[in-house]
Amino acid sequence: MKTVIIISKCTRVIKLTTDERWYEFHFKGVCAGERLSKIMLRSENNFQICKNEEYLIYVSIISLCDGTLKGQIIKIKNLEDCRDQS
Repeated sequence: MKTVIIISKCTRVIKLTTDERWYEFHFKGVCAGERLSKIMLRSENNFQICKNEEYLIYVSIISLCDGTLKGQIIKIKNLEDCRDQS
């Protein structure tokens, strides 16, 4: 599986079970020659992901189809926490 690093804003949280959630992230651009309009990421861990927050995400790609990248979140960090605080 390929992995990518994404910086994006969470636009929707879909809770399927107590352990599994899907997150929709805003994205307009190209990945591996495919035009993308959104990113759907799955998480089975209890990451604290909130709607309308920006994140730095390390993702394992599941599929690229019809303008949607689907992937599994490996690591995630709020973009606010990545900024220089000095």
